[in-house]
Amino acid sequence: MDSKKEGFITFQGVTKKFGSNIVLNNLDLVIERDGIFGIMGLSGSGKTTLLNLLVNYWKPNSGKILYNGVEISSHKGIFNQFFGFGTQAGSVYPKLTVAENLTYFGKMYNMRNKDIKLRIEELLKFVDLSDKEDVVASELSTGMYRRLDIACALIHKPKIIVFDEPTGNLDPILRKKILALIKKIDDEGTKVILTSHLMGEAEDICDQLAIIHKGKVIALDTPEHLKEKYSKSEVIKFETDAPDYRALIPGLRDMGVDKIFEKRHYVYLYTPDAEETLFKLIKLIKSQNQKLINIEVNKPKIEEVFESLTTK
Repeated sequence: MDSKKEGFITFQGVTKKFGSNIVLNNLDLVIERDGIFGIMGLSGSGKTTLLNLLVNYWKPNSGKILYNGVEISSHKGIFNQFFGFGTQAGSVYPKLTVAENLTYFGKMYNMRNKDIKLRIEELLKFVDLSDKEDVVASELSTGMYRRLDIACALIHKPKIIVFDEPTGNLDPILRKKILALIKKIDDEGTKVILTSHLMGEAEDICDQLAIIHKGKVIALDTPEHLKEKYSKSEVIKFETDAPDYRALIPGLRDMGVDKIFEKRHYVYLYTPDAEETLFKLIKLIKSQNQKLINIEVNKPKIEEVFESLTTK
């Protein structure tokens, strides 16, 4: 990557070590102003370290982090007001009420009491907690608790909100609700930067994705462009009227397809030549006296791109 290029946020040759352990190694990264920005990497790749450096919790051993060309670490007091941070552990105090939590975080950011009161009313509507103002946080449901945590990070109207695994430990329904709230934050004009180990989720919500491996950014682009660049195969997904597909599998192997799996009544084939494979597949299905019910051709998911890049 071009370390001299500057965006909304720029990491230039950033290295972070803990003792002899180098977590980020001369890392370059450019984050543009618009869109939700996602960071993916294996456990221990440096995702959380990168976020902690960005919000000024830690300082790099070398290199610079710039906000619109200004070094963040040299103006800590000012830039602390620009960022909101939702951590994996969460920041909510369980024994305080919803309003008390928000008031506490408002005072941390030196907000006036009058402004805190107005902002609480605004935020409770935004995160759908309007009738929970006096409820003790520990009595909230899991989804409400997570929404309160997000509200605490937004109390001071940050320009950038940073989330570390915002849907971690949530069931699929709650994950969907939190992702909708994150999209709403983006729509309101706050820059969202997040990490996620759920790659399908990151692909769905993020406008740009950075993949970190061994302390460096090894890929950065939109999810679609990453799939186009790094995936040589396409996926054929089909369903027939057969009760099972065991009779088809040998024929699929004979066609030269070696990556095959079944899921929920569908068969998935990975092939570098979808057109030829489709032609042979339709002939095979007819020869087995089966009826084709549904068929789709798509690019592989972002998980495959990630696996291919991080196992090289």
